Amino acid sequence: VELWATRDGGNSWDLWDVDEDRETPFLVSVDDEGIFGFRVVIVGNNGLASQTPGPGDVADLWVGIDTTPPDVELTQAAYGSEEHAGQLEIQWRAEDDYLGDRPVTLKISERDSGPWTTIASGLPNQGQYRWRVDSRVPEQFYLRLEVRDEAGNVGTHQLDRPLKSAGLIPRGYVRGFAPAD
Repeated sequence: VELWATRDGGNSWDLWDVDEDRETPFLVSVDDEGIFGFRVVIVGNNGLASQTPGPGDVADLWVGIDTTPPDVELTQAAYGSEEHAGQLEIQWRAEDDYLGDRPVTLKISERDSGPWTTIASGLPNQGQYRWRVDSRVPEQFYLRLEVRDEAGNVGTHQLDRPLKSAGLIPRGYVRGFAPAD
């Protein structure tokens, strides 16, 4: 059994390996990332063989190899103003060839090492999110971005310094009192 492979969608094919022991399974190892197409050619003891693949032939099996996490960065976390008062305006950048439709998760923690609490998940990669903060948020917190690609690789980035919730949560103060009639 010969294993033929293509890395250019079937435009060209190369002999990848020969199954010398003629036992299944035929183990295959790849060293690079990319989309690989594989096709098997059977060679009989008498020398007769099935046809080797040529330009334009379709693979029997396609395999995508992706081990690189998305390249991600939190670019801004600012207090909202006017109609967005009480919201944290979070902006990010996330790049990867194989991101799904909703790969973004945002998390907070009181410590830079976690544990992390999810504030939003399944977000589209639109580069921004407005988070309405509530009173359960600690006085200061770290913000973390996680982006998962279709292969399950996760790129993360978190802010080096904590954010203070004081600018996000309304506060009231007793300034005085007067006796009732």
